[in-house]
Amino acid sequence: MAHWWETTPWRMVQTNLPEPDMADIDAAAFAKSLKDFGATVVNLNAAGIIASYETQLDFQPRSAYLTGDNLRRIIEECHQQGLRVIARTDFSRIRQDVYEQHPEWAARLADGSVVNYNGYISVCPNSDYQNTRVFEILRELFDTHPFDGLFCNMSGYLLTDYSGRFYGLCQCETCRKKYQSETGKDVPETGDSHSPALREYAAFHARCNAQKKEKLADFVKALNPELAVNGVDFVRSEVGTEYGRSNWIYKASSNSRLAAGTLRTRPSDDASVDFIGFRHRFISVSPALMALRQWQNLANSGCVSLYIMGRLDNHRDTSCFKPTQRVFQFHKEHEALFAGLQSAAQVLLVHAGDWHRTDAEAQGWIRILTENHVPFDELPLSDLRENNQLSEKRLVILPDISNLSQRQASLIDAFAYSGGTVVATGSSALVTGNAALHCLGVAKVQEIRTGLRASMLEIPQEEQDAFPNCMQTPYLDIGEELVCVTPEKNSKGYLRLIPEHPFGPPECCCFEKNEPVHGLVVSSYGKGRGLYLPWKGAALYQREGYTNPACFLQDILFSFCGLPKLAPKLTPMTELTMCRKKGLLLIQLVNTTGCFANSWFEPVPVYKIHLLLPGIYGTAKTLNGGHLTTQQTNDGLEITLDILKEYEAIAIEESIQ
Repeated sequence: MAHWWETTPWRMVQTNLPEPDMADIDAAAFAKSLKDFGATVVNLNAAGIIASYETQLDFQPRSAYLTGDNLRRIIEECHQQGLRVIARTDFSRIRQDVYEQHPEWAARLADGSVVNYNGYISVCPNSDYQNTRVFEILRELFDTHPFDGLFCNMSGYLLTDYSGRFYGLCQCETCRKKYQSETGKDVPETGDSHSPALREYAAFHARCNAQKKEKLADFVKALNPELAVNGVDFVRSEVGTEYGRSNWIYKASSNSRLAAGTLRTRPSDDASVDFIGFRHRFISVSPALMALRQWQNLANSGCVSLYIMGRLDNHRDTSCFKPTQRVFQFHKEHEALFAGLQSAAQVLLVHAGDWHRTDAEAQGWIRILTENHVPFDELPLSDLRENNQLSEKRLVILPDISNLSQRQASLIDAFAYSGGTVVATGSSALVTGNAALHCLGVAKVQEIRTGLRASMLEIPQEEQDAFPNCMQTPYLDIGEELVCVTPEKNSKGYLRLIPEHPFGPPECCCFEKNEPVHGLVVSSYGKGRGLYLPWKGAALYQREGYTNPACFLQDILFSFCGLPKLAPKLTPMTELTMCRKKGLLLIQLVNTTGCFANSWFEPVPVYKIHLLLPGIYGTAKTLNGGHLTTQQTNDGLEITLDILKEYEAIAIEESIQ
């Protein structure tokens, strides 16, 4: 029998309630406002820093504003409206009075001080509070309230505050003793954050965090197996803005893909944050930005989610409500279609870091793939564990991956050997800290050149036919770093290095030599092959935006990897995704033309979009107002869409040719 989160259409509203909102809350009105909005799930304040109910635990402060309808009645009214209710908890901080009773629970900096923000003290994740008392809170909460799931806010190990100050990792006595016991080493107190010692300490904290999350999930499931746990049964992320932080156009899309995973086995709850930053939680972002995020979430995971401060019925800035409701309503009208969809992407991009962190090389590849209308999935390296995650893929991209395990390297080599293509960049071929990838065809790493300024790669005339997008650009900017490698005997090297040379004054700007150092190594491996780019062209594209590296990477995708061009004439300011289930292929288009500089406006309509779908046969229809003309050929289906406004979905009922 399926669990509720496996069958519920996911339209989440997270209502972060300031304490006074509980003073006059009307349970029936609260539930009805969510139902009328189109929500199916609500994330609701429950426990931790402040208890939103009559707790009997002396180490959990009870809210002083519990004069409205009680928490249990709120949950029951939501259930009456057909809504599932997730308990939002926060065990990352304790109130000042609790800290004074239990100072040993606090996280400590190297000098022994604590992180105190507005009277709330950051807690050590290895403390008795998080490893014992939290379970007492959860038992009381779930024994007395019929919640449907659990979300723990800010459950990581990095010490930060709401002003954006970064403090690092906890160095309290508990952490010191535990680290000494497990590793025999002392906690590093100072130094470069990239130093081996601090990286090892960060890895220790990551292990502790993983163990704690597993323990928590097991505990909750023992209480009630029908409680959905974040990180296990659904994955919550956030797409928001903050002062001083760039607002990346593809953040919602990337979050949704990462959370959904290649197999789409759990809901992706990418909460689109209504407010513009922590300092202004009651001022909404631009409505056009909110609409774009919601369409991106829908197109990349089939789920939609909104995160606001307060309640729907008393939220004064409602400028983002209509854009969100528009997407919620579309999802509601077609929820049967979105149920059970699987990714139809043949490309997988693997991230080097945690699932919610993205570096410039990965972001650059996301841009290249998106702007060239290549459907793809994303996966954090830590989640790459099984063959079936790669089995339906044609291409795997490893953007500057420097920490492959032996198991992961074996999975990737096996994928290539059985016929897949692997593209790896940057430090992915280095063996130090990395298991060797045999499919890349690298015999030896000679050296790593750093601090490059004028070095560039040249496409020799005899190789130009292999790079049709670079016919007018024979030189490639490679950025500041190049890994110099010797290819294996049966591998083929492309490009040659023009080393450092004068770049000023103009009279001496010339070069007279090149070196037999390659910028691309191509190797056959079993039925497949590997391509190694010993530089980070995608990071360069993400950082600088020039077409020079982009044209080269297009040639990698389409000329060397042989990917089909699904929309060769479509503006790069349109996202294209593909999903399918038995007998149905769903193509979704998201219009991103409304992004201009750092502002967000209504998108400009895109006309006469022509799609080429090789190997696809069937009948097609639109779901959001566009009109189609189709032509079936021996090679597949050709579709012309008359207009794309902000979003369109094309449903194709597939037939066998």
